[in-house]
Amino acid sequence: MTDIVDIKDAWKTYKMGEEEINALQGVNFKVGEGSFMAVMGPSGSGKSTLLHLAGILDLPTKGDVTLGGKKVSELSGNEQAHLRRSQIGFVFQRFNLLSQLTAMENVMLPMIKPDKEKAKEILDRVGLEGKYHRLPSQLSGGEEQRVAIARSLANDPILILADEPTGELDTKNSRMIMELLTELNRGGMTLIIVTHDPMAAKFAQKTVQMQDGKIYE
Repeated sequence: MTDIVDIKDAWKTYKMGEEEINALQGVNFKVGEGSFMAVMGPSGSGKSTLLHLAGILDLPTKGDVTLGGKKVSELSGNEQAHLRRSQIGFVFQRFNLLSQLTAMENVMLPMIKPDKEKAKEILDRVGLEGKYHRLPSQLSGGEEQRVAIARSLANDPILILADEPTGELDTKNSRMIMELLTELNRGGMTLIIVTHDPMAAKFAQKTVQMQDGKIYE
């Protein structure tokens, strides 16, 4: 199995005045192609920092990050941005939809080449047929998260990263969203989710626990 994400001996250190805080401490983390991985742990354990490294939203202080066979440290800033945009889809807890844009326009926003028909097809895929022209305020929380998932698929990524994708949803909608993510995984998509929700984690093929910047299987 090809590794989509390979993080080796990653440290992330932040300076707070005179103090240094190690958000990650020598983390090793691999995710194979087509896998569905959940990362759990208390607040401050390093979960989101790990996700940011996997998504090239941040770089390690020490260590290596390889995405799709490309070592991130060997890429220029523009190459990193292109890899992030073309290969990774992001799903956030608070949806991060633009309120003045319709569902279809939100999905087209990250597209390298805007395509209305493709946006409609993706919205159909996540169960939002006929709701292309609705604003976020006209959608339920579960529907907003479906738009966010559709947006993450806009550029045909090899990897989806979801940060607390059920954090703003009730139990029914949480389960529906996790079933949708599972369906995408069965179709071959590689997924990493960060979650506090044991129910959400049960949908993953594998779960790792984080504590104090370290991973515990």
